[in-house]
Amino acid sequence: MSEIITLYHGSVFEFDEIDVAKGKPFKDFGVGFYTSQNRGHAEMLALRNRYIEISRRKRFNNPIVVKPLLYIYQFDTAELERVNVKRFATAGKEWLRFVVLNRTTVNPPHDYDVVIGPTVNDNTRASLDSYFAGAYGDVRSESAMDILLQVLQPEKLPEQYFFGSGRAAASLMFRKREVIES
Repeated sequence: MSEIITLYHGSVFEFDEIDVAKGKPFKDFGVGFYTSQNRGHAEMLALRNRYIEISRRKRFNNPIVVKPLLYIYQFDTAELERVNVKRFATAGKEWLRFVVLNRTTVNPPHDYDVVIGPTVNDNTRASLDSYFAGAYGDVRSESAMDILLQVLQPEKLPEQYFFGSGRAAASLMFRKREVIES
């Protein structure tokens, strides 16, 4: 069944075309282009990235103005039938193993064009860092995963849409770019 949904991407960089290869490594689902149906979540990411970029530029004495931007796209879910998709309905152990793999490997060994599932956000980063540091036990153990999943409160994690191939990203229909007023 086809449905047109709105997806948002928060950034501090202006661009006209999506280049999935410009994504950063060690993210939840790998190097790619991340979007959310939650406008507030995308805006929060753009504002956070603005703060990070301003701090980075201060160290190099670079006074360029950094604007937080919100990109708005339309996406026809029928496109999911044409690409290799992985969907996580909840933040369970399978999701956690996938996130850990992607956050610890430069070139994660998956070939999904699109991954849909919960995002690790700033509210959960400390819990994930504690997990990686071994605070809940061996990171490969089931008990450590159980503890982390309880702490993360998976029902509160916003869903994200990851586009890992140019073919998949090309299915996003650009609508507009807005400057976020902070």
